[in-house]
Amino acid sequence: MKVSYKHLQNLFDGKLPSPEVVADALTFHAWEIEEVTKVGDDTVLDVKVLPDKSAWALSHRGIAKDLSAILSIPLFHDPLAEKPVLGPLSKELSVRVDTGVCRVYTAALIRGVKIGESPAWLRDELTAFGQRSINNVVDMTNFIMFGLGQPLHAFDAQKLSTLSIAVRAAKEGETITTLTGETYTLTAQDTLIVDGANDTPLGIAGIKGGKHAEVDANTVDIVVESANFDPLATRKSSQRLRLRTDASTRYENGVVPELAYFGVTHAALLITKFCGGTLEGYASSPYTQRTQEKVSATLSKINSVLGLSLSQGDVENILKRFGFVYDVAGDSFSVTTPFERPDLVIAEDLIEEIGRIYGYEHVPSIKIEPIPLREVNKRFYYAEAVRDALVAQGFSEIFTSSFRDEKDGKDIIKLKNALASDKGYLRSDEGILDNMRVALTKNAPAVDLFDTTEQVRLFEIGTVFDKHSEHEVIVLGVQSKQGFVPKKDIKILDDVLQVVKNILKTDPVKNLSFPAGDNRILFNFTVALENLQLETDTYTTHEKTPDVTYKPFSNYPYLTRDIAFWTPAGTSAADAEKVVNENAGELKQRVDPLGEPFERDGRVSYGFRIVFQSYEKTLDGTEADALMQTVSDAVRACGWEVR
Repeated sequence: MKVSYKHLQNLFDGKLPSPEVVADALTFHAWEIEEVTKVGDDTVLDVKVLPDKSAWALSHRGIAKDLSAILSIPLFHDPLAEKPVLGPLSKELSVRVDTGVCRVYTAALIRGVKIGESPAWLRDELTAFGQRSINNVVDMTNFIMFGLGQPLHAFDAQKLSTLSIAVRAAKEGETITTLTGETYTLTAQDTLIVDGANDTPLGIAGIKGGKHAEVDANTVDIVVESANFDPLATRKSSQRLRLRTDASTRYENGVVPELAYFGVTHAALLITKFCGGTLEGYASSPYTQRTQEKVSATLSKINSVLGLSLSQGDVENILKRFGFVYDVAGDSFSVTTPFERPDLVIAEDLIEEIGRIYGYEHVPSIKIEPIPLREVNKRFYYAEAVRDALVAQGFSEIFTSSFRDEKDGKDIIKLKNALASDKGYLRSDEGILDNMRVALTKNAPAVDLFDTTEQVRLFEIGTVFDKHSEHEVIVLGVQSKQGFVPKKDIKILDDVLQVVKNILKTDPVKNLSFPAGDNRILFNFTVALENLQLETDTYTTHEKTPDVTYKPFSNYPYLTRDIAFWTPAGTSAADAEKVVNENAGELKQRVDPLGEPFERDGRVSYGFRIVFQSYEKTLDGTEADALMQTVSDAVRACGWEVR
């Protein structure tokens, strides 16, 4: 949520610290500040409001109230301090609610407004919020929403057949055109605001207003809506319609029903003050005020949960800074939860508030004492041993999806609620083998960028499923760049199987599943483990993984060039490679030996493959050729002969 520093300052009795200090205070006691930006003569803080506090904190008042407790600076005037009174009641306006989705519906009838451009201060505020100015009435409803957290909407009263508004479930296939001109087809699970007399749709409840009663330059009389809608129903409609608004975001997060009364009275006050007009009266649906609950916590529990040694005075000081109404009996604190704080339900909720205001930096760190190893997890131990061995053989681990489409009828476990049309089944042995095939095919073209220059070598340790059970398998795959399966690829698989056999002390060939001559192997890891005994005294910890420096990959294709040259007998491979490396230029990604060096007539032949790639563009052949010319010149300068 974007928060205006100037708007916050207007809510405080004293001078706030600088925006940077405010940002730090919120960061260390409440919220993550994603960005602090200068907008005109204002500063905007982009506050990441957490879901559990969104019901009250998606507003300037909510952030200011929290900041007041953090900085111990009182608010100048809390707009939610005094319970609003809906008076006078309108003799003309009426509202009716015919669905449980609407928990409360209030409205105000204001006559004689003058539609026009908003004053400069209001336009500047909306700009800080990231909003576009429309007209003074609409802007004021948005200003109040960002200020209090209560969504509002204004209808042109003269476009209603009568001054009657109703809330009902939409009819299957019913349509509505919104303020921005899009037409939506609704279902019976959606909710509409309608003209109470002729049933014409006026807006999608909790989400967006309709075109029919839009406030425009000719509007004179308005009806201002301030309501509350069920969070779950609002979210479902917003998701189904793919229509997300500032209003729906607040309703989805559980704005409390009582806030509707504050919203409508603030709207009547500010619209008549800045847009002209006279309040004719209010109308409201029946609503029973919620009972304010109490949350209790003892001082001993507070200190136990937080790991602190707070005194009774420390806790009371924090409760007072929040403005909470509370009682103390012995070492127990009983707090009457404010109506706008539905997040305070259990003792731990209250303790969290006390802890974050006191400052988590005061919670002492405790060194965890090491616990002697008492039991070895056989599956984990041998899976790690196999991983280490395969990585040492030049293999890379992959993790593929457990969900698949139906392949040849073999992925036989169907999901009741599939994530997507092509992910309706759990993978079987055949499925994970096919995942390996896809991974090999996709990676083979880039083999020159890998540590292994001749093949892609991959493995996966994963779970597969059949009608009766699930089990774990190890899948190995090798593929050369050529695309076919040469004998050397099969030889690599044979060799690595022997490595795995030595680790598992069993012959995995007995549990193999792969087509003859294929470059993929699968064997049942679960079966191998069943026949394997692990003695505790054979357990050894794995060596610490060496530090790895991350390097981003390029999105552009690479080029390869080869060079071979004769050197005098006695020239080492390291010296030959050094000359190539030092002269291949900044676009060089790799230099790898090309075949085995050989000696003839007192000379040694070395060959190298150079991989060129740019992080900024696609290279053309001329750039690689120019770099190779530099390498060739350097080789000749050493007195060597380019072949």
